[in-house]
Amino acid sequence: MAIKYFSLSSGGTSLARHTRKRLGALALVMAGMTGLGLSSCSEYDLDERTPSNWGNSIYSYLAGNGNYTNMTRIIDDLGYTAVLNKTGSKTLFVADDDAFARFYANNSFGVRSYEQLSEAQKRMLLFGAMINNSYQLNYLCNTEGPVEGACMRRLSALSPYDSVPRLRPEDMPDNKYWKHLKSQPFTYCFKDLTYIPMIHFMEKFLANNKITNEDYDFLYNNETNRKPGQASVNGLQVVEEDIRCSNGFINRTEEVMTPLQNMAEIISQKPVASRWNSFLERFSAPDSVEEASIRLGLSWPAEKAYQKRFFSEWSQGGRPYSTTADGTVIDDAELLTFDPGWNEYYAGQNTTADVELQRNMALMMVPSDEALDYYWRDGAGSILRERYGTWEAVPDNVIAELVNNNMQKYLTSCVPSKFPTMLNKSNDPMNITTNDVDSVWLGCNGAIYLTNKVFAPTSFVSVMYPLIVFNDNYKILWWIINQHRYDALLNSLTSTYSLMVPSSNAVLQYVDPCSYGKTDLEMLRFHYDNATKEPYASVHKYDPATGVVGDSIDEKRGYWGLDRRLEFLLKDHVVVGDIEDGHEYYKTMGNSIIRVKDASKGAGGMTIEGTYQMNDNLRPIPVSHIYNQTKEQTGGNGKTYILDEQPILGTRQSVKKILEATPEFSEFAGLLEASGLIENNYKDKTCGDNYINVFNSYQYTVYVPTNESIRNLINDGKLPDPEQIDEKREAGINVTADSTKLVNFVKYHIQDNALVIGGRNESSLYETALIDTRTNSFVRLSVTADDKEISIKDGKNNTRRVVKTSPAVYNRFAREYIYPGKSAKDATDIETNSSIVIHQIDGPLMYE
Repeated sequence: MAIKYFSLSSGGTSLARHTRKRLGALALVMAGMTGLGLSSCSEYDLDERTPSNWGNSIYSYLAGNGNYTNMTRIIDDLGYTAVLNKTGSKTLFVADDDAFARFYANNSFGVRSYEQLSEAQKRMLLFGAMINNSYQLNYLCNTEGPVEGACMRRLSALSPYDSVPRLRPEDMPDNKYWKHLKSQPFTYCFKDLTYIPMIHFMEKFLANNKITNEDYDFLYNNETNRKPGQASVNGLQVVEEDIRCSNGFINRTEEVMTPLQNMAEIISQKPVASRWNSFLERFSAPDSVEEASIRLGLSWPAEKAYQKRFFSEWSQGGRPYSTTADGTVIDDAELLTFDPGWNEYYAGQNTTADVELQRNMALMMVPSDEALDYYWRDGAGSILRERYGTWEAVPDNVIAELVNNNMQKYLTSCVPSKFPTMLNKSNDPMNITTNDVDSVWLGCNGAIYLTNKVFAPTSFVSVMYPLIVFNDNYKILWWIINQHRYDALLNSLTSTYSLMVPSSNAVLQYVDPCSYGKTDLEMLRFHYDNATKEPYASVHKYDPATGVVGDSIDEKRGYWGLDRRLEFLLKDHVVVGDIEDGHEYYKTMGNSIIRVKDASKGAGGMTIEGTYQMNDNLRPIPVSHIYNQTKEQTGGNGKTYILDEQPILGTRQSVKKILEATPEFSEFAGLLEASGLIENNYKDKTCGDNYINVFNSYQYTVYVPTNESIRNLINDGKLPDPEQIDEKREAGINVTADSTKLVNFVKYHIQDNALVIGGRNESSLYETALIDTRTNSFVRLSVTADDKEISIKDGKNNTRRVVKTSPAVYNRFAREYIYPGKSAKDATDIETNSSIVIHQIDGPLMYE
């Protein structure tokens, strides 16, 4: 990229003189140097007087040596002689004239002599090799405290204004954010308006971070052979250290030191990584800066200077950069993990930004063009090629997912000796080896590993894949998955998932569970707001008898009005396991039950129902598409099923309502009513349709003995008659014992875990709602369930079986809701819910 530079000076003096102070005042630095030749900060204040046992000034030493004529000429030309000839506090890394001779023979500036150096280049060579504090070399790896061996980067004295690029239209990124600038001959555009750090590797830092000499050599492409105790700055060995001067220290480097570019700059200049650079440039935008415009003498706001920024979750100031110049908010799915052009990048927030910057820097793995071509043509990326045809047509959210998987926040965790523990974005093993890396380029804010293979994100092989590739159709589910970080779960390769995805059409048909306790049902129609990058829902009256949906009567947004309801929807659409393994019923992550039919017919023949669809005899939901992301197919974790007509819905029927509506359940319904376990209000909350108070946000089975068996117990005196209990109570007789016996009988028929005939085979001891007061533990039942039947062994060794004489008496599904507030008619959110399956059994369960 051909970019013109000029420097901005003030009164002939570099603006670098006014660089921000790092690590506090000089006193803090001096206090950490006890034992290094200085006893205290008060004894030697370099800004005011010179220690008697120190030598000449920095400038006097260089001028008097005779072999630093290039550096002294730079100092003179920049008007910096007086500064470096007086008291002060500087650390300077210099190269002698022999090194400059080698520099002129081959350098990135393209100059062949001192006379060809521009003023901006001279500033880079001087201020890019200077720190505005006085440090002995070994102290450079200490951070504030001091904490020894914790520092690898410090800000140089090079001001962003020391080289101001004039960016021509042909050199601007080719995306919509730059179009308005392309009509101008050039634009003042800084690559980044933060200072440029220098990188130094010292023995203590490497040891403290468990970075071996072999790791170090790898970072420098094995062109070095590091020995213990060696120190390097920006990759150059320090060959003469701690030359003590009256106003600081000089360290001589083996070659001429130039400022490092940031990762984005480096990648933009590498032909072998041109495809990856085109990915990054999608997320770049010019950010106008008032202060910079004024300092450049422009008439703000008519004339503007800019800096190049990248839309990212983590950028300058430790904040996201996610809003365009016109105020448009960029979708979270289209943000990079961090800004690769941010010179002062830091990752953590444990302490001050200054210290975090010093401790670490980032890493980006960049596949070569050849590697990306193979991935696209013959590798796993062929699924993207089949969908989009060209890389240019792949949406930004998909590209962001790929790029972010190759971004690592901490370089110190990503050196070869730590490759076995290196994880990707989904916390799966990265499985990288040194053979995968062709070159390493070190920038001022991170390292770049040029790889010969593509490290694709787990989401490209997991059940998340269709949501990423076809995001426009599934934005609602995508948003809630990312909002509540379910992507980590659904990308996990250690489990198998069946993810059912309602399309943008299906989410227009969501019957609101919050309306189950109201006079009229309501339907939510979910939409995605492209301006705010958030979903919202219009509210409509809904008549389930006719299927008529009325006009919109309200709108819902935000966490309490919408987010938790969407999370509720999501959980009902995820099954941990394979829903094509031959069974009919499956439990979702939300503890509800779904029914799957005709799985062998695949897309177009397979159907799925929620308990609402089953209980209200609605049409089963056809599966329109199936994406096979199984381990055998892609190395992934399951299958994704697209639902175009309607989302899966949970039933509005409670246990009480089902019992009362089913003649075969009438006797047990009376026992439940008399037990006092049913409440309309529960713990200062409201219940949608009578809540059994032993339920607690889980899944349960209710066993209902036949009417005849219950009447026999009552007639034999083994179970109190609810009517007689009421008569005794009215007569003033103590009925505590009878009531307790009745309540315990009912509780013994309520079991944790929903067991379904036609579900997965299960056999275990399951807790009931009954507590044994002698052991203070829940009484258990021994239950076996399979595709054909369910058998239960009780505490008296009786074996009972589920009755299957009619579909009305087994596999009956209920769901009970608790809402915040005092009235179900005003419910706007779901506090909690429980899912229940009800079965008739051929005899009562007896504990005693």
